[in-house]
Amino acid sequence: MKLAVVTVNYNSTDYLMRCLDSVLARTREIDVAVVVVDNASDDQSFDHVRSAFPNVSFILNRENLGFATGCNQGIRALEADFYLLLNPDCVIQDAALDRSAQFLGSHPDVGVLGCRVNNPDGTLQRACRRRIPRPSVAFYRFTGLSTLFPHSPRFGAYNLGHEDANGIHEVEAVSGSFLMFRRELIETVGYLDETFFMYGEDLDFCYRSGQAGWKIYYYPEAEVTHFKRASSSRRPRESNFHFYNAMRLFYRKHFYAGAGPIEHALVLGGIQTLYLVSRLRLLLSGSRAVGSSG
Repeated sequence: MKLAVVTVNYNSTDYLMRCLDSVLARTREIDVAVVVVDNASDDQSFDHVRSAFPNVSFILNRENLGFATGCNQGIRALEADFYLLLNPDCVIQDAALDRSAQFLGSHPDVGVLGCRVNNPDGTLQRACRRRIPRPSVAFYRFTGLSTLFPHSPRFGAYNLGHEDANGIHEVEAVSGSFLMFRRELIETVGYLDETFFMYGEDLDFCYRSGQAGWKIYYYPEAEVTHFKRASSSRRPRESNFHFYNAMRLFYRKHFYAGAGPIEHALVLGGIQTLYLVSRLRLLLSGSRAVGSSG
């Protein structure tokens, strides 16, 4: 059983060092290969990273090609039974990769697996287990109903607040910060959609996997700590644009054809309104925060 870990880096080199160290130090029972795809980071030289991790492969792009493209480069660079898309600002806890790969290996109907992703304070990052943001689900989330009723199977459906976060269960999508999948998906589903520059590519990949008949599971017996948006917070306006643009792309790709003009106006108009409000907040507050995916 071989696992290929693909990490796309952009101005997160300090986090990347800790990430690589945790992957190599805490993975003992499976054969693991690691490739880092750097999207033209300008934070510091990569020489010391390459010296510190001589067994890690590196692909150094001359320009920022986006997250999805970088992931595809890494996937194509390594042959493996399973692949893991892992953010560079994640730290592996205990034997998370061993356990996750073993779970996939013993469940041949599961195509995609996500683990429990924690904030640095140990609380759950809700985006690590999700429903597909169909228009109704997205409406409950962006009107605040999911916040008011987080444990409601209806209003809190997007982040599955009614499901036990400590229990293994089937979901519709997991987070791209830790997304493990079997090689067969490349043959049946294809690679990540490079139309998504950043954000949304994980939801799209999970949606296509589910449509192709693969099961998607949340597996909390494996855990990572995620220092969220270590790189995107450096360029909040650019990240903010890509976040809301991903919503538009996802809706147009998967739901536009089956909806009417009224729904188009409500959904696309709502996304544009949210984007403009977020831009105004950035201008007024100087905040470095970007719209959250959960």
